[in-house]
Amino acid sequence: MLVIGFTVAGCFSVFLRYEIIGTGYLPRGAVALMLALVAANGALRGAKWLRVRPLTAQELLLIFLLLLVVGAIAGQEYAQHFYLNIIGIVYYATPDIAPPELYLQDLNHLLLPTNDPMSPVAVWAHEGLPPGRSIPWRAWVTPLLVWTPFFLALYFMVLCFAATLAWRWEREEKLLYPLVEVPVEVAQGEPSHYSSIFSDPLFWLAFALPCIHYTIKGLHGYWPTIPYVDLEPRLQTRFAGPWAAFNGILMHVRFDMIGIAYLLAGEVGFSLWFFFFLRRIQQFIRLGFGVRTSHYEFFRFQSFGGFLLLAVALLYSARRHLRRAIARAFGMLEGAPSAPDREEPYRVAVLGFIAAFAFVLWWCSYFGMNTVWAIVEYALFPLVGMVVARVISEAGMFIYSAPFGGYTAGYNEMLFRIFGTERIGPTNLTMLTTTSWCQIRSTATQNMASVFGAYRIGSRMGARRLNIMLLALGAIALAILACHITVPYVIYTWGVPKLASWPSRSALNATNSLARLIQTPTEMSGESWFALALGAATTWALFALRRRYVWWPLHPLGFVTWLGWPIDRYWTSILIGWLIKVTVMRLGGFRIFRRVRPTAFGLILGMNVIFTIWLLIHFIWPGPPAIMID
Repeated sequence: MLVIGFTVAGCFSVFLRYEIIGTGYLPRGAVALMLALVAANGALRGAKWLRVRPLTAQELLLIFLLLLVVGAIAGQEYAQHFYLNIIGIVYYATPDIAPPELYLQDLNHLLLPTNDPMSPVAVWAHEGLPPGRSIPWRAWVTPLLVWTPFFLALYFMVLCFAATLAWRWEREEKLLYPLVEVPVEVAQGEPSHYSSIFSDPLFWLAFALPCIHYTIKGLHGYWPTIPYVDLEPRLQTRFAGPWAAFNGILMHVRFDMIGIAYLLAGEVGFSLWFFFFLRRIQQFIRLGFGVRTSHYEFFRFQSFGGFLLLAVALLYSARRHLRRAIARAFGMLEGAPSAPDREEPYRVAVLGFIAAFAFVLWWCSYFGMNTVWAIVEYALFPLVGMVVARVISEAGMFIYSAPFGGYTAGYNEMLFRIFGTERIGPTNLTMLTTTSWCQIRSTATQNMASVFGAYRIGSRMGARRLNIMLLALGAIALAILACHITVPYVIYTWGVPKLASWPSRSALNATNSLARLIQTPTEMSGESWFALALGAATTWALFALRRRYVWWPLHPLGFVTWLGWPIDRYWTSILIGWLIKVTVMRLGGFRIFRRVRPTAFGLILGMNVIFTIWLLIHFIWPGPPAIMID
C-alpha cells in the first residue's frame, strides 16, 4: 500500500507541480516518511496500553529500500516521459510539426493508444475532455499490455545485473555508500529507543538551518514582502575573451549536499569540485586558441569516452568475481559451505539477466527495431547504469545521470551521433527514441544506482539478497501499474496545457526533436572522435594512477561527473562540505570528525523534511513556484 500510495502521490506531484516527492537517490518523501514512522514508534513506546508493536529497524529499512527502488518511477525515470510522449507523438504528427509519413505510419499501431492525430484519444488529452465525456481507458489497454512486459524485463535486467556485482562492491571493494548511511543511522536502535543522533544538539542545530531558511523562502512565495537570503546565486560578472569560460557559474548552496560531501572520502569530494573547474579551464584554453566549435559537445564526448573506459575498467577489475559468479550460475562451480558469498543468488542473477536481455531484444525486434540496434542499445544500458551506480555508491551525488544524455532519447543520442542517423534509419530512430522513455531518457536518475543502494541496505539488515530482489521486483510492478491508472487520469482530467511547465512541454519537444533527428542527418566530426579518445585516455590514466599510488588525489569519478546540471548546481556545496571535513580532520583528527558527523545528518534530514512539508502545503494551498528545483 505504501508503494502504491507513494507512486500515486509522486505522479500528482510531478505532473501538477513538478515538485517530485521521489526525486534523487535519497528520495525526500521516503526520508520524511521514515522519520514520521520513527516518531510514531516513539509515541507507541509511550502508549504501551495500545498494545501496538513498534516497527523494528529492519522493517523501517525495508520500507525505505522499497520506496528507494520505486521513487523515481513516477518521475523522470519513466512516467514523466512515457505517457505524455506516446500520445503526444501522435497528436503532433501534423504537416506543420512532424508529417505522419515521417515516422507515425511506420510505427506499430499496437504500441500507441491511437495512430490518428485527430482521434479523441489524442485530442482530449491535449485539449481537455468535453463536458460529459469520460476518459478513453479502452484505447490505452492494448498499448499498456504490450509495453508492460518490456518495462518489467528492463527493471529485472537491472536487478539481476546489480545482484551479480553487489557482493564485490560491498565486501571486496568496501565502497562507502554514503547515502545509505542516512536511513541506517535513523533506524538505529529501533524499536527499543531512538537513534543516538536524535539526542545530539549538533544534529538539531544543523536540522534547523534548512528548515528555517526554506520556511522563510516558502512564505516569501505567498507574501513577497517577506525577505529571504538567496542561496542560489549565479556569478553576475561578465567576462570577455577566454575568460568568458567562467561566465554564469552557479553558486548554489544546498544544505543536504554539504552534509553528503562531509561523509565522502576526501579524495572523492576533492575530485568532484576540482574537475568541475578543470572543465572550465579547458574551455578557457579552447577560447584562447580561438576554437569556436561547441565546447559542450567536446566535453560531452569526453564524458562518453570516460564512461565507456570506466565501465570496462570496473568489469575488468571484477573479472575474477564475475568468473566465479558465472561458474556458480551454470553449475560449473559449487559454492563451498564456508564461502562468504554462498548465499548470493548468482544463478538467478546471471540466468535472469540473460533471459531478460533476450526478451528485450525479441520485443524490440518484433515491434520493428533492427536486432543489431537493439543489441547496441541494451548492451550499453547496463554499462551506463553501472557507472552511474558507482558514482552514487562512492560520491553520493543526490541526483546524477549520464552527463552525455540528451533531451530526446537520453544517452541513445550518442549512438545517433557515433553511427549516424542515416545509417540507423527513421524506423530505428523512432524505436530507439520511444524505448528510451523508460530509464534511458532520464537526466536525473538511473534505477541501477537505487538498486545497489537497496541491496546495501538489505545487507545492513541481514536480509538475503534474493528476497530483496524479489520484493523490489514486486514493488516495481506495483508502481508501474499504479502509474498506468494515475497518469492517464491526470492527463485527461487536467489536460496537457494545464500541467506543470516541464510536463506540459514534454510531448511537443519530443516530437520536434524526433522530427529533427530524422530530417537532419548527423555524423561524427574529427574533433568529436578526438574528444572521445581523450576522455577514455584521461579516465584510464586516472584509474591506473589510483591503483598504483595510494597517495594519488584525483579520482576518476570526478572526471565522469564533471559535466551536467547536477554538478553545476552542487559543486559549491561539495566544496564547502569538503573544506569542513578537511579542516576538522586536520585540526581534530578522526575523533572530532565522528563528533561532528551528526551535523551532516542534520543538514540532510532537515532538507528532506522541510521540502516534503512544502510539497504537501502546495497541494493544499497552490500558488507560488517550487521553493527549489532539483
